Amino acid sequence: MAAQPRQVNGVLGGSVLLSPALPPNKTVKEIEWSFSAGAGATIQVAEFGPRGFERPNPEDRFKDRLEMFNETALKIGALERGDSGVYGARIILQLALMEDQSFNLSVYGPVPAPEIQHRLLSLTPQGCNVTLRCRVPADSDAEAAWQLGGSLGTPWGQLCEDSQTLCLAVPASAFNSSYTCVARNPIQERSVSIRLDAPCRQQGKRGWQSWHVCLVLLAVSVGALLGIIWLWRKKRRKKAAEGATLASPSSEDAPLEPLYTKIQRRNPPEADEWQQDHPTTIYSQVQAGAGGEAETLA
Repeated sequence: MAAQPRQVNGVLGGSVLLSPALPPNKTVKEIEWSFSAGAGATIQVAEFGPRGFERPNPEDRFKDRLEMFNETALKIGALERGDSGVYGARIILQLALMEDQSFNLSVYGPVPAPEIQHRLLSLTPQGCNVTLRCRVPADSDAEAAWQLGGSLGTPWGQLCEDSQTLCLAVPASAFNSSYTCVARNPIQERSVSIRLDAPCRQQGKRGWQSWHVCLVLLAVSVGALLGIIWLWRKKRRKKAAEGATLASPSSEDAPLEPLYTKIQRRNPPEADEWQQDHPTTIYSQVQAGAGGEAETLA
């Protein structure tokens, strides 16, 4: 029965060392290294022997990324995702003895820094209800886990929605606690923490500040409106006063009363005065003659 391959993990762009376990007091004559990726064909990639390190096909996918280390181990550099697979080592000992060993290499991408997203549901003097979500990119090989202090657990809530989301009911006395989101894969680990007063107390303060700003803006708006109304009423009063002044003019502008002159009555003028004032003309003589004839006829 063949032995299970030994698990070896590598990070993308890094290097790994495949080192076979050699039997004690045995001399190794030759080691042949092969590679198989899943259901693909098995290819020979390297050979350690009396002539040193040899590459059967230097133009295969590994090219110059393979090296011999300490005469028995295979070093793979600049790891690519396609390097994941099973590597076999056929060890040829003296006296024609052979031994087969294998390694299962898994190449992982680097672990990204996780991101914590929070959403405040409610805030009271007694505490707050909040959800925390630990997020890692979907295309990463990392998994996320919540951690409180040095141990895993969620004392004020539980996982909800999915394994990356916490639903917490936090008492006010615990606002100074912190949760840590850990992103890890078999070879790397990164973490980021959040204090519970960030989504609770500080967000609550921002809410009060928003109310204060709204009240100040409302007061300013009301004051501006009252000022406009006062100016409008003042302008109306001024126009009304000017209209009253035009309707009742002053004594200087009032029209003068007509002046009457007393005319002294005179008696009708005497004949001599009339003659003096009215000289004799042909018309007056004719009128006089006509008057005399009238008297004769009478």
